Amino acid sequence: MRRQVHTQHDMMRPSCDKVTLNSCISAEVHNKGNFTSMTILEKYKVGKVIGDGNFAVVKDCVERSTGREYALKIIDKAKCAGKEHLIENEVAVLRRVKHPNIIMLIEEVDTPTELYLVMELVKGGDLFDSITSSTKYTERDASVMVFNLAGALKYLHRMSIVHRDIKPENLLVCENPDGTKSLKLGDFGLATVVEGPLHTVCGTPTYVAPEIIAESGYGLKVDIWAAGVITYILLCGFPPFRSENNLQEDLFDQILLGRLEFPSPYWDNISMSAKELIGQMLQVNVEARYTAEDVLTHPWVTLGDVLENNMKIEVTGKLKKHFNNMPKQNNTSAGVAVIMVSVQTHTHVHTHTHSHTHTHTSPHHLIRSVDACPLSQDTSVGSCRDDFWVRVGTQVASGSPE
Repeated sequence: MRRQVHTQHDMMRPSCDKVTLNSCISAEVHNKGNFTSMTILEKYKVGKVIGDGNFAVVKDCVERSTGREYALKIIDKAKCAGKEHLIENEVAVLRRVKHPNIIMLIEEVDTPTELYLVMELVKGGDLFDSITSSTKYTERDASVMVFNLAGALKYLHRMSIVHRDIKPENLLVCENPDGTKSLKLGDFGLATVVEGPLHTVCGTPTYVAPEIIAESGYGLKVDIWAAGVITYILLCGFPPFRSENNLQEDLFDQILLGRLEFPSPYWDNISMSAKELIGQMLQVNVEARYTAEDVLTHPWVTLGDVLENNMKIEVTGKLKKHFNNMPKQNNTSAGVAVIMVSVQTHTHVHTHTHSHTHTHTSPHHLIRSVDACPLSQDTSVGSCRDDFWVRVGTQVASGSPE
């Protein structure tokens, strides 16, 4: 019985560049060992459930030989039959990436009935959790978080990988021994290699770039747009583009227009440098929009132009108002993505041309359909069924900061 285990120390694995990712996925999918879950139980002490979904569960675990804590994602193959490509694509990306601001895949164990993924465990909660639980929160703290995110995106984009679902729930906060905090990016379920313009409509509405909504073709810079939305929220507690009537249609129209405002009094004490950076990240014109490298070299991110004003009360108050009633996956502290598929209905995305149907009960949080094609095949319009949103939320961002 041949055993196949992939670890972070496996330096003999050939790397997959953007041209050969599809073939690497295929080779790794068909080159599976046939062994049992005893492999995991021998090496790790498995603990309590810390996250779950319709065909996966996440538990904490401890490596017996070292005492190190990890997150163990257990995928039930019977429950995800026909949707294997969703897992295969995410794992193929995770195998490639090694960066201090990206959740690390430690080890894989493949059995006939389950796929076990040992992942880095991050205990600090997600980005918004970290802010609301902190005793003090300043522009400098926000700047550090943006620096970490931009570093992860620069790394991914250099490999022509676009994440496509940059949002606070996928940004986990690591509490370092010296008391500082850093971000780690997780959930690569929508990630893909950019070999040409992409056309799949996917993401989370509050953070989705205008070119995705317009279906005009998009690339790496959709991640920068999403990071710009997050930067805006980090400094005031509410998103830059909001619907007056809590309708997804209105939200998308606002995003397509891209009219960025910094309303008083919420932005009165925020530095001009921060506002200038956000303006560059939220350019509707993709060519004019910043790259990850541009963000990293901006004075606000390099800590030259930040303020030390304590924004804790103002920002956390708005965060609780605008985001606490949104459904959150309960796996964020595990640092792994559990694909949630208990959806209410399928609905076509509303576009600027009004060419698709839309719903007037549109949610704030939407995910890509589990019936979609493999992300690695995302190369042209109509190449797969992944052209609609799946409802899993309750509302879109409201029009007023109040």
